[in-house]
Amino acid sequence: MFAITGALLATSFRKHGLTLTLRRRFSRLFPPLWLYCAVVLALSTRLNLSTSSLWTFFLPLDQPTSAIASEWFTSALWYVRAYLWILLLSPILFILVRKFGTIIPIVGCLVVLCMALLAVDESGLGWVIGDVFLYSTCATAGMAWLHQHEIRRTSLVTIGACSIAAVFIWVANRPLTSNVVNNDHVLHLLLGAFWLSLLLTIPSLLSKFSSTRLAQFLNQYPLSIYLWHSMVAWFFWQITADWYPSSIRAISITFATLASLPAITFLVGQLEKNTRLITQPSFIAPRFAVSGVILLALTLLPIDLKISLVRDSINQPLPPSAAPKITKVVVDEEISRLVDSSSFTSYGWDEKTTKLQDILERYDKKMNLKGTRAVVISPAGDVWRGKTANARPFEEPSLIGSLTKTFTTTLIMRLVEQGKLELDAPIGDLGIKFSHSQVTPRQLLSQSSGMPKFSTQSGSVPQGTTVKDVLGYISAQSLRFKPGTDIDYSTTGFVVLGALLEKITGQTFEELIRQEIALPLGYKMSTFIGNYGSVGFATGGISMRMDDLADWSRRYFFRQNTTEEEWQWSIRRTTGLGVHGYCPCESGNFMALGHIGGRTFASVDGDGTVVVIDTRGVLVLDNYKTTQSFAHELRLVAGGGTTFLYRK
Repeated sequence: MFAITGALLATSFRKHGLTLTLRRRFSRLFPPLWLYCAVVLALSTRLNLSTSSLWTFFLPLDQPTSAIASEWFTSALWYVRAYLWILLLSPILFILVRKFGTIIPIVGCLVVLCMALLAVDESGLGWVIGDVFLYSTCATAGMAWLHQHEIRRTSLVTIGACSIAAVFIWVANRPLTSNVVNNDHVLHLLLGAFWLSLLLTIPSLLSKFSSTRLAQFLNQYPLSIYLWHSMVAWFFWQITADWYPSSIRAISITFATLASLPAITFLVGQLEKNTRLITQPSFIAPRFAVSGVILLALTLLPIDLKISLVRDSINQPLPPSAAPKITKVVVDEEISRLVDSSSFTSYGWDEKTTKLQDILERYDKKMNLKGTRAVVISPAGDVWRGKTANARPFEEPSLIGSLTKTFTTTLIMRLVEQGKLELDAPIGDLGIKFSHSQVTPRQLLSQSSGMPKFSTQSGSVPQGTTVKDVLGYISAQSLRFKPGTDIDYSTTGFVVLGALLEKITGQTFEELIRQEIALPLGYKMSTFIGNYGSVGFATGGISMRMDDLADWSRRYFFRQNTTEEEWQWSIRRTTGLGVHGYCPCESGNFMALGHIGGRTFASVDGDGTVVVIDTRGVLVLDNYKTTQSFAHELRLVAGGGTTFLYRK
């Protein structure tokens, strides 16, 4: 597509000049884009979901993102970002191609290859720059080869054959990340060259398709259709029954989305042609009426119950035209050079602890954590404790937040091993006439129970709220989805598990923690009921020393011996973002596993390196990805970060 874009831009530049061509392109790009982004921003604000900076939605030089619909509604905007960069650079690219011809796309190919070999395009700004070079190369190829010259069939066959051969060589030496071509710039370029050369060898087929009514219709409203079809397909996926085969389901949703295209173009497509229409009442009125009917239909009870703009869906397909979002851990260049250097192998522990302290100070300032302390245990068993000047003393316990869920999970699994509880048996009414008696412990552990959230006007749990109050509240609410059909992180689900523990054992959660874990392992632990957005208890109500948490993390994530039998990782797909919350990973293989608990984080990698971080600030939400980089730099300097803990 970018090669064709380059050819069309070159034709327009010669015919209409640079200024007029770009003005026309931008006038077609921004109005439909801004309308779509305004809707996404409004929904995100209404649902209190995180988004990227506001400017990215109006000038997407960086990709706009929103957590709405698991980032479905913004994932496809990567293409708009790339297209905007090509438009901005097109005058320079056109001038270079006119002066140097074919040399420019060839140089571009070499730059893309070098960036990949040097690993400078793996994440962050480097990835964006890699995108720009990749698509600029495609655009200049279109300007050089498609604008004026018809490429000979023998040349096309040669290009196609060489490209596909290079694909196999590249993949054999560099495994594909998550099986997605778009996650590798070189592979994207090579396969793009193959498909383009293949299509151009059969120009009659392209000509016939371009003359069809469907192609002409799509060509009238390309951006509007591209932007809105993702959202439409997502809604169809939510409301379509999921009991029949996914392939048939996908095909039916594809046809339903295609059938909805006339409605999309009626509602928003005309803005792509003439933005002045938005001031005319005769244009606006019928479109408002149709939009109202659609919104009303979505609020009907059977449909409304199936739609959640927040949760992650099981088997939810990728947004059309979008690759999955791969979280890449960005490691500081100085740290990378250090651990890759030959001298690093001779570093003593004292030298490493100096560098660990530097990392701690840098991230405390970078993330505005207002005081950070950390415990790192190396693969060899060396221990480092470091803190910034304004951090709490190590004698003060950490409020470990959602790391409590690892203890609750362990207590549940011990009951399963003792034959006192079945993972797939209904939990019953807990002796308090709890209405959601049909859910199972496995569904609660795997965040697939559909348990409603505990909600108050202020968003926090009022002082004095009891576990019984929370259970009574959620018992009076409807489940958010049918148990076992979806996944959504549930704090209240672990409150239910805590109540289940108490009912089966006849002991309080505090007594179970003390007798089953704290006393046998020598930990100093306490439990509490909170008023900071969580009731505490079995979902987030433990405080303990950082050294004890480090020991527990090694037992739970690495040794897997907190129960009589080793953990089955299929059960452990429970308490976090991904598998237990931490993922410097590739293709589902996890370097480290851990959990994040608001202000406290703990993880262990395949080398046995333990990292525990505790702050006065917040590690979740906007700091979540940076926390991964923080922890990974610590484990690399400590001598770990090289062995995967879990492979699929």
